[in-house]
Amino acid sequence: MMDYTAIISFSIFASIAAITPGPNNLMLAASGANYGSKRTIPHLLGVTIGFMCLVLAAGLGLSGLFTALPQLYDIMRVLSLFFLVYLAWKIANAGPIEEASASKPLSFGAAFLFQWVNPKGTTVTISTITAYTNSTESFLTDLSLIIIIFGTATLLSTIAWTIAGQFIGTFLQDKKRRQIFNYIMAGLLVAALLPVILSL
Repeated sequence: MMDYTAIISFSIFASIAAITPGPNNLMLAASGANYGSKRTIPHLLGVTIGFMCLVLAAGLGLSGLFTALPQLYDIMRVLSLFFLVYLAWKIANAGPIEEASASKPLSFGAAFLFQWVNPKGTTVTISTITAYTNSTESFLTDLSLIIIIFGTATLLSTIAWTIAGQFIGTFLQDKKRRQIFNYIMAGLLVAALLPVILSL
C-alpha cells in the first residue's frame, strides 16, 4: 500500500498534471469565457468523471490492452487529433456573446468520451498506474487512492480554469477582443497537439 510519502508525492504530481495547460483546460477556459461557468458545468463534470473512469479502466487492464495492441493506441491518438482540431476551429469561430447564448458548450457526454482519446490524459494515466501501484494484494487500495487524488485534483483544476475563463470573459465584451482571445485559445490548443503529431 502507498505510504504517506508516496501519497504526498503523488498528490503533488497529480495537482501539477491537472493544472498545467492542456486540451481540457484550454477548452474549459474558452468555454467559461464564451458561455459562462454555469453553462460549462456539464463540460466540467464530463472531464472529471470521464478522467476518473479512464484511470479506473487503465488500472483494470487498459494499459495492458494498449501494450498488446499498440495500433489501437495509435488509432485513438489520430482520432483525438481530428477531434481537437475540430474543437479548435469551433473555438476560433465562436461568435459574440449574443450568439454564444444561442449556441451550446461541449456536452457532458462529449467531454466524457474525449477523455478516452485525450493524448495528455491517456499518457499520464498509463504512466501513473505503472509507477504508483504494486502488483500485490494492495493494488486495488493503491488504485482507489489514485482515483480519489486524481479526481479531486482534476475537479479543482477544471473549476479554476472555467472561472478564470469567465473572469477573462468579462473583459472581452468587445467583439474584436473576444475574437482575438478565441484565436489565441484555438492556437494554443493546436500547439498542445504538436508533441503528439511529432510522435506519430
